[in-house]
Amino acid sequence: MPEPTAKDLIEKGEWADCWICREVFRRRRQTLRYCHKCERGFCEGEHGNFSRGVGMCIVCGVRKADRR
Repeated sequence: MPEPTAKDLIEKGEWADCWICREVFRRRRQTLRYCHKCERGFCEGEHGNFSRGVGMCIVCGVRKADRR
């Protein structure tokens, strides 16, 4: 069985790890925010943000800018 995404956890009322904190900085920082594109958790204001009610991590935000 696949591991639940941050979106799955957060929608059930559970906390999820910020994937950037975990993968890049090797620290555990929990959040209730997830990216609309990749469905991974992010620290709001630091590793992602909301625009018009849609959350996006900085990595997916950069990818969008690169496609222009």
